[in-house]
Amino acid sequence: MAGVGTKVHAVDTDLRHVIEAKVKGDITSTIVLTDANLISLGIVDFNPNSLVDLSEIGDINVGDEETLRRRSQLKSYTVPWESDDVQLTPQWTRSVGVRFSYVSATDSIEGIDDRTLQSPLEDTSYLLAGEYRWKYKINQNWNLALGLGGQFLWLENSLKYQDPLLESFSSLIDNAFVNTSYGALMFDPNAELTYASQWYGHKWEFISSLRYAVGRTVFTDDGAQAVSPQVGRFSNAFVFHYQLPNAWDNRNELRMLIKRVDLTGDVVDPMGTRDYYELGAGWIIETPSLSSWLDNIGVGITLNINSGLSGGGIVLLLNEEL
Repeated sequence: MAGVGTKVHAVDTDLRHVIEAKVKGDITSTIVLTDANLISLGIVDFNPNSLVDLSEIGDINVGDEETLRRRSQLKSYTVPWESDDVQLTPQWTRSVGVRFSYVSATDSIEGIDDRTLQSPLEDTSYLLAGEYRWKYKINQNWNLALGLGGQFLWLENSLKYQDPLLESFSSLIDNAFVNTSYGALMFDPNAELTYASQWYGHKWEFISSLRYAVGRTVFTDDGAQAVSPQVGRFSNAFVFHYQLPNAWDNRNELRMLIKRVDLTGDVVDPMGTRDYYELGAGWIIETPSLSSWLDNIGVGITLNINSGLSGGGIVLLLNEEL
């Protein structure tokens, strides 16, 4: 009987570790996926390899069958808002930012014995983030921003059993691994250094940003979900702004972007990488007459390289800095 007890304990321990890893990964993935400064998911996705042969450039992944499948399963929407800067001193300003995000991921689990059986699986995440920001003008070209931010996340998971054999394990995984919901509170301080200059009358920027979120789950269904997720994000981006003549008396521009993102913490395994690149281009126009909270709107194209979400997408741009 002692041997049976040891085996059951080992199964419980292994399952607990799997649940802990999933909860940490889901929370930190939501933080990365809802931050437009880190990754852009398209409202329409496409395979760049079908347009241009990039294999001769080197060993890079701009999208394959698996990453494009994962992109197609994800839906992410974010509505950001930031207050006007308040002048504190000739060098210091402060502002407040808020954003609400929604992420949905769909998949299915194959039958254990009969692979034709597919059990639909859906993960849904909601994120409400707030941040207090201070900006310091070092000189004409350099600016430093320091932020203290926090996030509340609510995550829900739903599995509809279509496989009787899988359903026989429901007592082990329901309300813990699947068919569950929980929240998380995250503290997210950050620092950003920006260099801006002009090139033939057009603005260009180099932006280096470091963010580190750490927190704790709340309102959990199971003790295994009581974890402390953490995720570090270090991004470096080059942005070129090409000002266009006013359209309907509103400023507008073309924008090109090259960015590298380095990840640490619990998000590395879910994202399938420790670093990736994004290339992007878009058109943005001011929209002061549409809404008090909508400063500008635009559309762009983005290319994610060397991550678990590699591929191309057409993106909607909201409240970007012109």
